[in-house]
Amino acid sequence: MRVRSAALVLALTAGTFLAGAPLPPAPGVAFAQEPEPGAAPPPEPSPRPAPSPSPTPPPPIPPGPAPAPSPAPAPGRSGAAAARSDFGTAPIVQAYPMDYHSLADRLENDPNNAALLNELGDFLVQHGRIRSAIVQYEKALKAQPDLAIVWNNLGVAYTASGKYLEGERAYRKATRLNPGYGLAYYNLGANYDQRDDYDNAIMFYQRAIELDPTLLDVRVNPQVASNRHLAVVLVKSYLDRGGSVVLPVQSMYPPKPRRKPAP
Repeated sequence: MRVRSAALVLALTAGTFLAGAPLPPAPGVAFAQEPEPGAAPPPEPSPRPAPSPSPTPPPPIPPGPAPAPSPAPAPGRSGAAAARSDFGTAPIVQAYPMDYHSLADRLENDPNNAALLNELGDFLVQHGRIRSAIVQYEKALKAQPDLAIVWNNLGVAYTASGKYLEGERAYRKATRLNPGYGLAYYNLGANYDQRDDYDNAIMFYQRAIELDPTLLDVRVNPQVASNRHLAVVLVKSYLDRGGSVVLPVQSMYPPKPRRKPAP
């Protein structure tokens, strides 16, 4: 009797030990592990039916209201060009830096942005890539054909490549869009100057300087330093305004003092 009781106690003790011991994982059961340092992340396990959890999870929090969708740009124009009606009158946001790669990256997201296309054309002109610049200016004008600045720049590129007639047409288009555009008149005069048509060159030089006297400043217009007709232009402009051809005389009276502007 005592032997049977001792055997029963031993069997119960062994069964309790085996029931509480960790069993090896059953085949097909996945265990989350932290990846080793520097190792690639483990692949996501294939979805399997999860065992029923003992505690009941809390209900999920309902998502908040979705944000209102942003208004779509006007058809035919995208990005910054959709919010700009005329280049030069509205500010251009985030224009800098102006290096080639930055401009190209922004144009990937906004390929019809006329301002960026114009800046890329200017960059190419400054680095002697005239044909590529013409392509960019023409793209800008295709996106927005009423930009006098781009027509002027296209005229510069055409004239620099020896296409004087195309350059003349581009300058004249710029002056039709903006009759007060002194630089376009000056460049039109330079176009005639390179074709040895000095009468038209002087006429357009004169018109340009009367519209914008800052074009006489070499810091604004470096080409004026080598303009061989500048003296004739200035004299002609002076005479056309009623200036005297007599040499200047000198008065004995001091100059009339200028009035100070009222505060």
